[in-house]
Amino acid sequence: MRRSKQQIMHRFLPGRTFDFERAATIARVQNIRGNSRTDFNLNIVLRKIQAQAIAWESEYRPGLRDDVLRDPGSFVLLDPVEVRADLFPRVFWCQNRSCGRIISQDSQDNLTRRCRQCRLDSLVQLRFIKVHRCGELQPLLPPQCNRCKDSRNMALDTRASERISNFRWVCRNRGCSTQLTVFASFCPACQWPGVDNKLREMNIEVHRAGRTYYPHTAVLLNVPNRDLDAFLGVTGWEFIAAAKFLQLAEVVNRPLADFRPTISTRDEPDSTGGLTGSEVDTLTELLDRGEMTAEKLAEEIQALHQKRRGLQRSTSSIGIGEIVVQRSGVARGIWERTGQEMLEAVMPLEANMSINLYDKEGDASYEPAASTSRRIGLSRVTLITDFPILTATFGYSRVEYTPNQCRLNPFSPQPEHQGKYPIFVDQVQADALWLSLDPHRLCAWLTRNGYPPTLPAGTDPEMAQRAYFVQLLADAPLYTTLRNDRPQARMVFGLLHTLSHLCVRQAGLLCGLDSTSLSEYILPRALTLAVYSNHRSGATIGALTALFEQTLVEWLRTIRDTRRCVYDPVCYDHEGSCHACTHLAETSCRFFNLNLSRAFLFGGYDQHLGQIKVGYFDPTLTLSE
Repeated sequence: MRRSKQQIMHRFLPGRTFDFERAATIARVQNIRGNSRTDFNLNIVLRKIQAQAIAWESEYRPGLRDDVLRDPGSFVLLDPVEVRADLFPRVFWCQNRSCGRIISQDSQDNLTRRCRQCRLDSLVQLRFIKVHRCGELQPLLPPQCNRCKDSRNMALDTRASERISNFRWVCRNRGCSTQLTVFASFCPACQWPGVDNKLREMNIEVHRAGRTYYPHTAVLLNVPNRDLDAFLGVTGWEFIAAAKFLQLAEVVNRPLADFRPTISTRDEPDSTGGLTGSEVDTLTELLDRGEMTAEKLAEEIQALHQKRRGLQRSTSSIGIGEIVVQRSGVARGIWERTGQEMLEAVMPLEANMSINLYDKEGDASYEPAASTSRRIGLSRVTLITDFPILTATFGYSRVEYTPNQCRLNPFSPQPEHQGKYPIFVDQVQADALWLSLDPHRLCAWLTRNGYPPTLPAGTDPEMAQRAYFVQLLADAPLYTTLRNDRPQARMVFGLLHTLSHLCVRQAGLLCGLDSTSLSEYILPRALTLAVYSNHRSGATIGALTALFEQTLVEWLRTIRDTRRCVYDPVCYDHEGSCHACTHLAETSCRFFNLNLSRAFLFGGYDQHLGQIKVGYFDPTLTLSE
């Protein structure tokens, strides 16, 4: 079988079962052979995975604890090349109605299609398996008969039903017709936490059912080693990224690649603010020619020392960090924790591959789109023609995929890569639409709804306002449901997430693409979202560029006007979100379709905050020019 890399990353991962078409059998992926990718930044990938995995408590992710994820030596990035699988389950079901026995064939070398009881070539692989939320996978085997004390004559009777609860084990031994319910038993591989015994029970599922396997992926903007390796080597690079995000005058015109670890040479000042070799030569020459006295030389050296120290301080990561903290009013620790997101917020806009809508306002063809964009509260609408999105599949779960309802498992270590945990990576470079919310309007919106923001005490009000949202969402558990104990965080993230989903859904309709061909990428602390094409196929390449150039105003207007759902008033009066109006496929949404509600955009009832009086799209909100 030949499959695309994207299919492998989602449907043919280690531990997953699939239908092997050529041999008409069911198989289970054992491992994936891949090439090591050293051109991707492993530390950045692990930081992104940790930010996602932290939603699980440590006991529910023992193989992906924080201390493990902080060790790059435990992981390897692999570009998938070949999938290796074996026959699973090795359990066969006789299709002779008068027989129906379940036969286990442990050895793969002596497989036969002939039933050893009825002697007919009627054996097919049993399509049912047992799974548990801890990640355990087992074949479904018959129990012993209560009377015969033997399992070899047990048959599976579906009783013409599709519900497993109606199935029965029936003993076909002569003189015995004992029937037993089909029960999966408790998981033998774990002691699931808590007192609810139902959570310890395994589940019987058709092997291809979605509940048997959920892949977990982290999506991030690729930070190339070659271009930014020197920048990431700077101690405190997180503050430089934060300064770029806040548009600090000291760094706004300097590209990230210009920042490098300091190396002292004769023509560069030392770390204490000393003079360069050329400056020393100039002063010495003036002294030798009698144009400067010794006292004047000392004063000049002292002045140059002070000037140099001040310049070094203001342009070093330490000095920039102090300025960021002072002007924003947000603590250093928050900027350090959110450094990667700040980097991703500024990195795509530095490349010469973006077109900002507001730079086109003099063009009559873009004027209606710019006007609509401002009216709905967007501070930026940008087309990025080369969006390097990196998908890293790092683990899986079974039965559930929400935090703490299942165990988050890494893939098994690979002996050919020194026993490291594999992370399967794939990069797609396509076009994307990049949108940012207006922080001024957000503050007005929160205030109008009774949740006024308390801005940090920074010396620059504009920076403090932008930094407030970084601080607000810095430690918010965005992969879980935000409730009324974090009202501002629920409001802001719920608004951004809901808007992102509407953008994806409406873009798919205008581009003529299925919504699964588009994905969202959200930078919550930067109040930014991106809609990008997640396929390499020719049908999707350039689709968003065409939308930006030809139907941008229609797209923005349909987003503004999508206040209704076919299930209203039930949807509107309860959650304000369902599969018909806001939900996306799990491959397109990384936040499990949580914290969504049309009430954030249009006003209405929110199940955790109550009535939202003013939606973000309300035209009475103050606009930022």
